[in-house]
Amino acid sequence: MINLLAAIQFDPHIRGILVVLVGVGVLIGSVYLLLATNTGLRNGFLIAMAGLFGWMFSMGAIWWIYGIGLRGKDPSWVAKEINFSRSGEPINDVLEQLPRTEDLEDPQQLLSDYLADHPDVQEKIEATEGEGFKATTLTKAVTAAPALKAQVDEELNGWRILSETDSRRGEASASADATLIAAQAFGSETASSSYTVKDVFFFGGKPGAEPETVKGERSTISQVWHRVQTVFEPKNPPLYAAVTVQQNAAQVVAPGEAPPPAQINEQADTVTVLMERNLGYRRLPSALFTIFTGIIFAVSVWLLHRRDKRAMRERSEWDPSAQPPAVRDPETVG
Repeated sequence: MINLLAAIQFDPHIRGILVVLVGVGVLIGSVYLLLATNTGLRNGFLIAMAGLFGWMFSMGAIWWIYGIGLRGKDPSWVAKEINFSRSGEPINDVLEQLPRTEDLEDPQQLLSDYLADHPDVQEKIEATEGEGFKATTLTKAVTAAPALKAQVDEELNGWRILSETDSRRGEASASADATLIAAQAFGSETASSSYTVKDVFFFGGKPGAEPETVKGERSTISQVWHRVQTVFEPKNPPLYAAVTVQQNAAQVVAPGEAPPPAQINEQADTVTVLMERNLGYRRLPSALFTIFTGIIFAVSVWLLHRRDKRAMRERSEWDPSAQPPAVRDPETVG
């Protein structure tokens, strides 16, 4: 017995579990004991269970709505393919619809043509990016001039490009980094510094969930309709992301000097990482918990309601005059 107590005292996990079980038992047991002594064993048990599972149902509903508490697997990107050159036929047909980077329009030429017609945008770019800014990728071009995104998307066969300000780009790039490092795509020492992320493309998904390209381009009615459209679209179409990267050139760093900025190896092929969105089941455990506790709560309340109705019926049918007179013991008469 002493050894058992010593083991429990040593292991914090066992001790923590026992503390929680004792606390729950004391809390529920004390409430049930108080109710049982005032309303009876069965009625007290039903009241205690209804109160307990009603509180758990409310807590589970909040978990379910906000996606907190008892959570399942969060949404994530699942790698489907690493295409090293796009010279051959890709494994996944959806990637074949995405044009090769070399086949797309030169980003700097695209931006220059647009700025020639919009000198006011040129001034804004120089104010934010500085003079001599060059769009080395399509992403930099559509980030500097968001109005170009619609023009670029028309050439992507259903794919759409993400600007640097799009919050979805960061998560997709991080998942692509993990995929490339795990696959040792650029050798055994592959790291995020071994390459430069160029463009991130999306394909599929709910059209109504697509954010605005230029702020204010949609009216209030259009934004409301997009929200309604996503709600009444229960099935989620597959969502794909393609992240293009290019290997950096090897640079010699002298001892004691800071490494120079990464330079892309122009001779290297553009590597494309294709990923598919896994929506996970973040709210499923809390939903099941809410449904289960809600059923127990409803059954407990229904049983209490039946007991109340039966007691009310018996009280209404009771007639004191119909009861036989009480027999008095002569010995107790004074």
